[in-house]
Amino acid sequence: MTQRRSQTLHRILRRLGGLAFELTPQLFAIASFLLGGLMLLSAVTPEFHDRLNALDHWAEPLVIDLSHFAASVTGFLLLFVSAGLWRRRRGAYYTALVGLIIGAVFSILKGLNFMQAAEMLLAALLLWPCRSAFNRRSRLGEPLRPGWLLMLAAAVIAMVWLGFFAYREVPYRDELWWTFLTDTQASGFLRASAVLAILTLVVAFRSLLTAPGARSHGPATSADIERARLALGQAEVAPPEARLALLGDKALLFSPTGYSFLAYRVRGRRWIAMSEPAGLVSERLELLWSFAQMADSYGGAPVFYSVSERLLADLATMGLAMRKVGEAAVVPTHSFSTEGKGKQNLRTAVNRAEREGSIFSVLMPGEAVEHEAELRAVSDAWLDHHEGTEKEFSLGRFDISYLNQSPIAVVREEGRMVAFANLLMGAGNKEAMIDLMRYVPDGPHGVMDYLFTRIAQWCRETGIDHLDLGMAPLSGLEDRRTSPVFARVGALIFEEANAIYGFQGLRAYKGKFGPAWRPKFIAAPTTTPLPLALLDVALLTSKGWRGLLGLRK
Repeated sequence: MTQRRSQTLHRILRRLGGLAFELTPQLFAIASFLLGGLMLLSAVTPEFHDRLNALDHWAEPLVIDLSHFAASVTGFLLLFVSAGLWRRRRGAYYTALVGLIIGAVFSILKGLNFMQAAEMLLAALLLWPCRSAFNRRSRLGEPLRPGWLLMLAAAVIAMVWLGFFAYREVPYRDELWWTFLTDTQASGFLRASAVLAILTLVVAFRSLLTAPGARSHGPATSADIERARLALGQAEVAPPEARLALLGDKALLFSPTGYSFLAYRVRGRRWIAMSEPAGLVSERLELLWSFAQMADSYGGAPVFYSVSERLLADLATMGLAMRKVGEAAVVPTHSFSTEGKGKQNLRTAVNRAEREGSIFSVLMPGEAVEHEAELRAVSDAWLDHHEGTEKEFSLGRFDISYLNQSPIAVVREEGRMVAFANLLMGAGNKEAMIDLMRYVPDGPHGVMDYLFTRIAQWCRETGIDHLDLGMAPLSGLEDRRTSPVFARVGALIFEEANAIYGFQGLRAYKGKFGPAWRPKFIAAPTTTPLPLALLDVALLTSKGWRGLLGLRK
């Protein structure tokens, strides 16, 4: 019994020791920030005169002043590197180690501050054996997160203000900027303050304007696209939107086996995954974690856009916040019919179109290349009429190699192609989604009603159970007193801004086909503002502000 208790106690202590070891980076990050602030505090306040007099006997004033300047820069470096320590960066570990040792040396050279030097050396001594706790590779010049940036700026501003307060009795003279004398410490303070302000501004601008990982996680290569295509061909689960990965405008993250993948883009600090992972069910959660950890390793925040209810449990397991962003109109093809009072408009559109000579057909994968000229003529006419440009990310675009990989429903009138829509197929070809929809402005009236109706009937005949007509943004959000602000604002926009954005009109149009409305969600860490994440999605889809505001044609 005693031996069993001893083993249990040893196991508990070992686990507690492992937990303490896991907290090592955070503890040293706090220590680095505090010591850096202490060095800045020492650099911006006057030294003791007896120490300076003793130091003046064996050190030149220039050496003392330069040491004072170097100590302030080292203090700033320790403040800056504390963010890397918190994130377990190996490079931050070495930088902090060197900074602590150098800081100890400069603490003595600038004012015989042995106590501060001892604290620096003690911290370096404790940090030295903890190298294995910093297991993430370094990223040169990694931008700071907003929280760390605010802390850094606040510390520098506080120290500079304290310095001006400490030297408030010293009259300002231009000579202070270049005077090197031990009895004019205000000169060193002014030079250090100027450099600290410049360094803070440089770090701030770079952190605010840099997208961490954007350059190294750009569009997928042709090899990655082919790899994704093969994974889709044998996927157990894959929403139709997963085929947007074949556009080549997104980066792809694969599972270790290569049987599953996730498509994403980086914008600012947000890493935005488009829809859900495609591939094996058993690899889905691990792939979600891998994406979140990869974004976190770059200082970014993972965002999952346009995900369905089936993914909510996994996203909740990851501790993410979720909000509804709209509803997808999904038509159950086995029960779809043009009969009944509510389908009068569809029957009329079909009868009129066929009476005027419209013919519906489907180009199978691989056949689009043969009809590229016709397809492009319809697409160009549609873009010119709507004064628009191609979208990306969450929508398809006219790319013949992309269109060639999916079925394309077309409508011809007297042999001329007047409309088309390509279909994205889900796993097992049990669900299809209408992606790119184009028609000529002078085509037959109601041609899109005719096209959608025939697509739904074709899906039923070919064994496709569901036809996704696409999402109605902000649809289904509740404006109730206890609803989240995100939902209430979204509901307000949906109801009151219809004249500008046409959200209600879009839902009403899709409602003609009798769909079931499936909710769509966005998920992100609780520290990430979801409205800004949605704005990033809109900017990615529109290719920037000019596209979003309709200024680019």
